Amino acid sequence: MELDRASLKARLKRLKEDLEDMEETTGFNLLHSSAHIPGGQVRQDAEDLEELKKEIARIEKILSGAPDAE
Repeated sequence: MELDRASLKARLKRLKEDLEDMEETTGFNLLHSSAHIPGGQVRQDAEDLEELKKEIARIEKILSGAPDAE
């Protein structure tokens, strides 16, 4: 199902907010937490961040190529 431009913009906004939250949380946990964080969790967090970045880039590419319907 193809999303319309407004839906894509809303999804992009949510993804960017999620990315910012994840980066802040991950950074805090790695730098300021005294709890042991297993290597597998660190790798998973890095993979999740990369997937979010890829999805953001994909949507930005779609939006940049779509005619402006506003």
